[in-house]
Amino acid sequence: MEFRFETIEYDRSLPALPKHSGVYKIFDIHGKLIVLDKTSNLFERFTRYYGERSERVRDLDLREITGRIQFIKTDSAFETIYILYCERKNHFPKTYRKMRTFRLFTLMKINRRQRFPRIYASREIKPGVDYFGPFIARGQFTRLKTTLERTFKLRPCLYNIRGNDPHPDCLYFQMHTCSRPCNNDIDRRAYLEDVDQAIAFIEGRDEDIGRVLVAKMNDLAAQMRFEEAEMVRRKLDKIHHARQEYKDTFLSVWNFNYIVVLASDSVLGCKIAFVRESRIVGFEQYEIESLNERLATDLSHFFDMPIGRESNRSQYDEFCLVSTFIVDPLQSVELLPARDLERLPQRVIERLERKRKRKPIHVDTVAG
Repeated sequence: MEFRFETIEYDRSLPALPKHSGVYKIFDIHGKLIVLDKTSNLFERFTRYYGERSERVRDLDLREITGRIQFIKTDSAFETIYILYCERKNHFPKTYRKMRTFRLFTLMKINRRQRFPRIYASREIKPGVDYFGPFIARGQFTRLKTTLERTFKLRPCLYNIRGNDPHPDCLYFQMHTCSRPCNNDIDRRAYLEDVDQAIAFIEGRDEDIGRVLVAKMNDLAAQMRFEEAEMVRRKLDKIHHARQEYKDTFLSVWNFNYIVVLASDSVLGCKIAFVRESRIVGFEQYEIESLNERLATDLSHFFDMPIGRESNRSQYDEFCLVSTFIVDPLQSVELLPARDLERLPQRVIERLERKRKRKPIHVDTVAG
């Protein structure tokens, strides 16, 4: 994913830049980067830097120290923010996160490698752990956490539970609001079954939960174990009631696979970003005439190739960047789940043709 910037050697005159959104870099006479930013209008931004000055204008005056200028035109808010993020990460590897132009989201963390896992809030991603999101507000996270703990009796306590170490002074222990693994009331295998059902609830796979519990209930009834079957039925009712109270569902970061269809500088083309396991693994430009064949090849390449494990911090950042456009959709950015890859190119073509025929309601802009 290499983005090609155009270079202008500064000659003490107003640079001839287009009236277009983009990302720009300004270097001083010694070749040091002094400005890296985005704007919705390159021409207007550089007029403020290099145009005629007046007492009313308090913008940064770079006329005496600029050596060269680099810029790249962008056609959507997603492209602008992503290029700026990549450039800042490249030029400022230690401080780029403080310069981000997108919001960070809370993730729900469940570490099944723990003996008796509990639910955490997290803003980082580590391998081998389950994460779900994006949660817009902490209250949204807390409501789901409480729902899961009450419905599936997952432990909310902060103890390091290994089993056979009861905590009678614990309020959850006394009220039986958790399954009390510290008291050996449940073994690890049965507890992890509850965890798996909780994860299915987070992802909205209620039918899978119901199928398993109904089969278990029927099996217990066939064995004349009616009391246990009744307990399973009550659990199923509790899950149905929980879904009525909490309707939101969330994706695992490891199943966060999308293609992001973006506007191009031509109505006969488009740009597509490939998101796999929350990482942006590719960014390509297509002409509609050849899109079907090229996109099919690229889908196979980006979603079947071994994925690099460079930085989990970058994975979280890119998850948040993409999630920004899920939470606050824009007309110029369309996210399609990367499922049924064989039919996906045709779906993209159909969406682009519909968009061309539809009269635009508004134009997306990027704040300068």
